[in-house]
Amino acid sequence: MNEPQRITLRDVLYEILPKLKAAESMIQNTLLAILEVTEEPLEKARRREQQEEMELELFTIRLNIKHLLNRYSQDVQAMRESEETGAAIGDGPILALDDGEAQAIEKAKMLHERLVAMQKELAKG
Repeated sequence: MNEPQRITLRDVLYEILPKLKAAESMIQNTLLAILEVTEEPLEKARRREQQEEMELELFTIRLNIKHLLNRYSQDVQAMRESEETGAAIGDGPILALDDGEAQAIEKAKMLHERLVAMQKELAKG
């Protein structure tokens, strides 16, 4: 049996969740911008399909991360309370990920990287 993957609560809250939020924004803004300037029907259809695939991927990632945060809800609450009071909290607890959660964390990172690369390509023209 494989050893479960682990991640700190701080990484989930301050690395993964912001990347998801950024990815969501990039999907909306970048792909919509591409769709607005694309006139060729096949390219437009390809970009719409790409947008739908990314949105579905984002949805499944969010479901798994929500599951993770629900499993560790007491730790999340304790970390937030510590931050509100200004207490030193470090990285918080280390969370053991189930297979779906581990895949979601990796997919979140990859999706964000793909979208950043797409934006850089668009910026080049």
